[in-house]
Amino acid sequence: MLLGIVLAGGQSRRMGEDKALLNWEGKTLLEHATQLLQEVGCDEVFVSRNAPHCIKDIYPGKGPVAGIHACLAASESCEALVIPVDMPLLTRASLSNLVIQGRVFASSCYYDASVMPCYVRVNPAVLAECELRLQQNRLSLHALLDAIAAKAIRFDEVDETQELMNTNTPAQWLLANRVVNDKELA
Repeated sequence: MLLGIVLAGGQSRRMGEDKALLNWEGKTLLEHATQLLQEVGCDEVFVSRNAPHCIKDIYPGKGPVAGIHACLAASESCEALVIPVDMPLLTRASLSNLVIQGRVFASSCYYDASVMPCYVRVNPAVLAECELRLQQNRLSLHALLDAIAAKAIRFDEVDETQELMNTNTPAQWLLANRVVNDKELA
């Protein structure tokens, strides 16, 4: 069973408002991310967020590793596709490819241009590694992926820098909207 995980627990300090609730093509970013994971074939989607009907961190305030850990601990899935809520330009094609590559290699993986999104092969060792890192305050997602021997996969899309762009600031948010508008006009 493929679990989809949306990391939406950040404080959005640089944006100045809750990124998960920003309007993206008629939906909130959170709704958009959830729908994207469903379209890719996730059997279940968990949202890592301190809100009703979401998965709350077991280790609060410790970033993406804590969100991934809490969601994996709450599921019995053997694989997960993890995306941040603030990457609205992600496509079904690139996410599907990530899952396919992870299954082919029988390994956790991510694109070489960014540690997010990532595909995680779930087993007790992965959960234990997450927990150990959280207890020791070693919170780097990249270091976690290295520790679980995740493969960095080449990202071949021409507009990779746009698709894998986080929208952490108002300027980045405007750029993402401009990219979508330019594609619609083309």
